[in-house]
Amino acid sequence: MGGMHGFGHVEPEPGEPVFHAPWEGRTFGLMLVTGAVGLRSGPLRPRIEGLPPAAYLASSYYERWAAAVEVALVDEGTLTADEIEARAATAGPEPTRSEATSPELVAAIPRFLDSPQPTSGVPVDSAFAVGDRVTVRRMAPEAHHRCPRYVRGASGTVTHIAGGWPHPGDDTPEAVCTVRFAMTDLWGDDAEPGHLYIDLWERYLA
Repeated sequence: MGGMHGFGHVEPEPGEPVFHAPWEGRTFGLMLVTGAVGLRSGPLRPRIEGLPPAAYLASSYYERWAAAVEVALVDEGTLTADEIEARAATAGPEPTRSEATSPELVAAIPRFLDSPQPTSGVPVDSAFAVGDRVTVRRMAPEAHHRCPRYVRGASGTVTHIAGGWPHPGDDTPEAVCTVRFAMTDLWGDDAEPGHLYIDLWERYLA
C-alpha cells in the first residue's frame, strides 16, 4: 500500500517494543525456521499481498505474516489447512524455551541468515542507458510487483544499470535500472530538498 492516500499519518509509537506480544515473536521465529529448514520456499511478500483485501486491511502486521506462513506451508505440501486448524484447536500450554528449541534449529537459523546473497545481477541488454530520462508507467498490477505507487507517472534519470534480475513470477533476468527522482517531483514544491534513488525493472519504465 506504499504511497496510497486515505490511510492517515503514520504515528510512531514512543518506546515501541520489538514485539507487542509473545505470539508476534513466535511468528517471526516461524518465518525464519520454516525457511531455514526448507518447509517453505520463496519470499512471504507475494503471499501477504495475495491475502483477501478485507482480511489484509483488518489484520495487524504480524497477523499478515502468520497468515502468509500458513499459506506457504500449505502451498509447499508441508501441512494441510485442516491440519493447521486441528493443531490450533488442540493447542496445549505454551512450551518452555528449552522445549520449543532444538539444537538443529539453533544451528540452522544462523546458516540461513548468513547465506551469501547476490549483490549484482547477471549481464543483460537494457533498453535504457545511464543518463536517460525515463518516466514510470502508470499501471495497476494485479500480481506481486516491486514498483512503489508514489513513483508511477513520475520522471527521473537513470544513474545505474544494476544488471538482470528475475521479475517476481518470472525466471528470465530483466534489466533493473537505478532511477534518481527529485523529491519535489514526487511530493510537490514543499518537499524537502534532495533525491530518491529507486531500483526499477525496465518494464516499469518508458
